[in-house]
Amino acid sequence: MKPSLSREGALEILKANMVEDNVIEHCIAVSRLAGKIARNARENGRSVDVGFVETAALLHDVGRGQTHGIMHGVEGARVMKGFPRYARVCERHVGGGISMHEAAELGLPPKDYLPKTLEERIVCFADKLMDGTRKMCLDEVVRKFQGRLGKDHPTIGRILELDRQLGAFT
Repeated sequence: MKPSLSREGALEILKANMVEDNVIEHCIAVSRLAGKIARNARENGRSVDVGFVETAALLHDVGRGQTHGIMHGVEGARVMKGFPRYARVCERHVGGGISMHEAAELGLPPKDYLPKTLEERIVCFADKLMDGTRKMCLDEVVRKFQGRLGKDHPTIGRILELDRQLGAFT
């Protein structure tokens, strides 16, 4: 099993993969929020790897060095293939997660991209709450995704479920 990456190592990977400075700033903001959520969850009795969450959140958008489209999660997983836990975070943070059925409709490789572990859910939720480096309230997040995907899109329900599970820790 590969060791965990350091914050500095994660930032080097982002830069080596030509991730733009504004995306790196977003990743740093997501990492801060994800770390806060993870620490609060741990203080409330949840078993969570805070260091992993913070580093994985830094790397969640590493695929944006190749594309800013929906494939950035898949590209990020490819970049991080030597570090499977980080690769899964890259794959599973897009939207509120993507079901296998939706993946097929979107032209993604056929698999389930829903966040499974607590750490994956924390990074996904923290990313949804950040607009660049600005934290949004849940209502803003829901309106943003409804505007992009439609009022009844399954992503909205997944984001609301993440809030139900993790919102108290933000």
